[in-house]
Amino acid sequence: MDTRVENGGFVLGPNGLPETVEGLEELLQYARLRLTLRRGSLPYNRELGSGLYQWSPQEDRAEDRALALANEALQGLEGVRAVSARAVDSGLVFSVATPLGEGEITLGDL
Repeated sequence: MDTRVENGGFVLGPNGLPETVEGLEELLQYARLRLTLRRGSLPYNRELGSGLYQWSPQEDRAEDRALALANEALQGLEGVRAVSARAVDSGLVFSVATPLGEGEITLGDL
């Protein structure tokens, strides 16, 4: 179980306390964190994060490269992998498979 995070901050419930996530939702939240952090930006763990900030939708085979960058970032999450990447107007949508099921992660403004 972990605290729910959206738009860079904790989500508060109706009682004013932070909401929690668990199971598939928790794994997808961890995956989103790994995909959105710039690889090398944290001094205590230079391997955490992704190179998606360098990705461009105009490059050759852009969706294949995005998928490869995502899977590189997800290596530290056992059993979690991106199975597809789709470019959309606002960024990228990844289909992610986990031991607890599948879900989608949308990343905008890369």
